[in-house]
Formats: sequence, C-alpha cells, structure tokens
Amino acid sequence: MPAYEEAGKARERELTEDDRSSHERRRAMGLFGGERDTRHVDEGLAKLRGSDESTAVEFWKTRLRLTAAVPNERARVGALTPQYRELSRIDDLDERRRLTRARIIAFAQLSPQEREVLTAARRQGFEVDRPILEADQTLVDELLPTLDESVRRIYPRQAA
Repeated sequence: MPAYEEAGKARERELTEDDRSSHERRRAMGLFGGERDTRHVDEGLAKLRGSDESTAVEFWKTRLRLTAAVPNERARVGALTPQYRELSRIDDLDERRRLTRARIIAFAQLSPQEREVLTAARRQGFEVDRPILEADQTLVDELLPTLDESVRRIYPRQAA
C-alpha cells in the first residue's frame, strides 16, 4: 500500500474519532434537557475550595489584577461576571462566604486604578446577570461588617 493511502486512512480514522467524541460531548451537555453539564466554568476557582485564606486572597489578587488589566470595559465585564456566577454555584454557603471574603480582602489590596476599573466592570455586570450579582452583593453586605476597618473603608458599598 502506498504511503499516501496509509496517511489518508489514518486521517479518516482521526476524523471519525473526532466526530464521535464531538457527538458525545454535545449529548452530555444537554443544552435543552437531558443531563446537566456539571463541569466547573472556572477551574481555578473550583480548586480553591478548602484552601487557606492566604492562598485564596493571593488567587483573587492575581485574578482581579488580570481582569483589571483587560483593555476593554466590555471584555472586563465579560471576564468578571462568570467568576461571580461560578461562586454562586458553590452549594456550601460557608465556603462561598470564605471565598467571597478573600475576594473582598484581595480587592482592598489592589491599586486605586485597578479598584476603579473593577468597580465599573462590576456595576456593568448588573446589566449582564442581575440575579447573580444581587445575590453576591447581599453576601458582600453581610461580610463587610466582619472585616477590618481598612478593608471596609476601601470596598465600595453598592454595586461594586
């Protein structure tokens, strides 16, 4: 058998396998019914579960700095909103409180410029996914009184 025929058959097998695995992924996601896709949208955030506070604060500082560095406001909103959505998917309320608390502490440690663009992006996020951000704001309002005065003073009160 000539080499080009063997390569052609290998490519054909590869395409068949790609089609099969693609079909399996589409079926497992159940967009309009069937099984629900339970994979984490944000693996980094999912890996924080059970971590200590300093690890969580460092994660959030890095994540928030990266988000603040996005040059376009709409893209910043698009980067920030799924993070809140992923937090809302955490069933354990104590864990969600702990991670939200770490996010608030990390936010307070950012530069004023970073805090400003993130606050604006969060405000815009209310237009994208109001129920998620309102639930997060309720949690923030609950946690703020328990934090150090220096953090409370820096963290924006409403829609931030």
